[in-house]
Amino acid sequence: MKTSHLMFGGVAFAVLAEASLLMYNRHEESEWASFRDSHHCTPVAVTDGSNRSGYQCDDGQVHYRWRQMR
Repeated sequence: MKTSHLMFGGVAFAVLAEASLLMYNRHEESEWASFRDSHHCTPVAVTDGSNRSGYQCDDGQVHYRWRQMR
């Protein structure tokens, strides 16, 4: 097999893997958004300086989400 075929296969695999990860992330975010809306979650202050943000929900718990760096 030629090196160019291997490189093309590697790039194609990387593109497909990235696309599947992005689709999974969107699905998870839409589930979180519907949960947040249905449970009337409100943001709470982050005191530890991490990349987490907390949401106080009407189920009595604080749910933490990792902030995306954009």
